[in-house]
Amino acid sequence: MIRDKITAADLMNYAYCPRIVYFTRVINLPQTKSAKQKKGLEKDFSFKKDTNRNKVIKGKSYDSNLIKKYSISLETEEYATKVDCLLINEKLKEAYPLQLKYAKKPLCGFYKTQKLQLLFEAMLIEKVLKYSVPHGYIKYDLSGDLVKIDLNDRQELFEVIEKVKEIIKKEIFPPATKYKKRLVDNCYRRFY
Repeated sequence: MIRDKITAADLMNYAYCPRIVYFTRVINLPQTKSAKQKKGLEKDFSFKKDTNRNKVIKGKSYDSNLIKKYSISLETEEYATKVDCLLINEKLKEAYPLQLKYAKKPLCGFYKTQKLQLLFEAMLIEKVLKYSVPHGYIKYDLSGDLVKIDLNDRQELFEVIEKVKEIIKKEIFPPATKYKKRLVDNCYRRFY
């Protein structure tokens, strides 16, 4: 059952604010979607259509021989996620996850939550599909930027997974994020 497994959403929620993991996984409060999340879901259809036409990933390093697969569910005994788009290079036995974000590219290049999502997908691609995953991509829809992210160092991913597991197993109420603006755009703000 997927409810018992750690998902990419759990890791992203933890990075955004650790208490969200407590609210969603320990006391099972439903999580409502923000306006930004709803808009991102609406863009899903055009994402698939655009990547079929290669608009999303064309660039200096684009290889037209890459196989594109969409909405791939990956599960192990402990983990589960769904990869939006996977680019596969059969010659090198490599795969590259691609995420579309309905946003402008941040000044820092990408957010920690986005990198965690790609790292988690990379780990599951290697375990389930047996492809090497050296890097992944994030396409920022509003600015048109495509960012390549190195996915070789997974230490941060494993640390976050352990923290999420600890919150769930020990039912720990973690401290809130130190970034107060995140509490405003949070469906659980009334509990803080």
